[in-house]
Amino acid sequence: MQEKFMQRALDISLKGNPSPNPFVGCVIVKNNEIIAEGFHESFGKKHAEAVALEKAGSQAEDAVLYCSLEPCNHTGKTPPCTQAIISAGIKKVVAATLDPNPLMQGKSLEQLEQAGIETQAGLLKEKAEKVNEAFFKFQKTKKPFVILKAATTLDGKIATKSFDSKWISSEESRKKVHELRSKVDAVLVGENTVLKDNPQLTSRIENGRNPLRVIVSSKKLSSELNVFSDSNFLIFTTDSDFFSGQKFKAKVIKAKGENNLVDLNKLLSVLGEKNISSLLVEGGSGIFTSFLKEKLVDKLLLCISPKVLGKGISVFGDLGIEKIRNAIELKNVSFEEVGTDFWITGYLAKKKKREEEN
Repeated sequence: MQEKFMQRALDISLKGNPSPNPFVGCVIVKNNEIIAEGFHESFGKKHAEAVALEKAGSQAEDAVLYCSLEPCNHTGKTPPCTQAIISAGIKKVVAATLDPNPLMQGKSLEQLEQAGIETQAGLLKEKAEKVNEAFFKFQKTKKPFVILKAATTLDGKIATKSFDSKWISSEESRKKVHELRSKVDAVLVGENTVLKDNPQLTSRIENGRNPLRVIVSSKKLSSELNVFSDSNFLIFTTDSDFFSGQKFKAKVIKAKGENNLVDLNKLLSVLGEKNISSLLVEGGSGIFTSFLKEKLVDKLLLCISPKVLGKGISVFGDLGIEKIRNAIELKNVSFEEVGTDFWITGYLAKKKKREEEN
């Protein structure tokens, strides 16, 4: 029964879009029945526990509160949830996982226990940490969780030899991408994608949130391109003089690395400083290859369409891999059919060093 209530808290947590705060859901249970529930809708609004407690009112006394993440015990944009829980007369708090925030890490549960409230942590812990995988990485590294997403043909091409790519994926898959954009903080593409596809990189769904648009370029780009339709963008470049126009003022960051390429590690650090906790890398081949080669990808989303192009633009370039045993491997792989396409989702496995075989 406990797992049922916690699963409900996890499910409703995804209704919100609170980044850079975590997804949190909360249900309040009395006599084995849910009497109130809530989720953290968006950054700056009431936390899930506060929403649920407000709905429960006086019925919250002697009830059990299930939350997908340890309740907060400090004042930020909103008051501490621990005080609201104590004041409401909750008898027990069950948290799926502890909060990785240094201000927390079990301190909230200790505070609740000192107030005479029974606590429990770890119920559906793995599921809860997966829901907030970006938040957990950001709290530990201060860099965004990097998701690489590509739509390819069966033979691994993202465009024809003349760079035509509209559309490799199905309409249903493109809708899924818009939903994904709505959930991340930023979307990144390289200069070739901007010049050849002229994408908007927006979330074209009802009530969707548009992510920050991040462009990596060592070329001068026209301010008339779709990615510059408003001020919600950043340009990382090797030469800031390329972007001296007024529209680009304060939106250009010089991050020159080796071989006259943009330093992607610096790029991620700068985004982290700007509270960008999740980054969706959408293309093209050169960008995909660089992120993989530098081991900066956390999660890979590959949309494979039942099409064959033959000669064309490959999704990945030279990764410097000469032996099969050194191939990049995925773990925790899952599969999903979307429209006529087949989606593969996996996490980048950290390879152990091996001795050379004779």
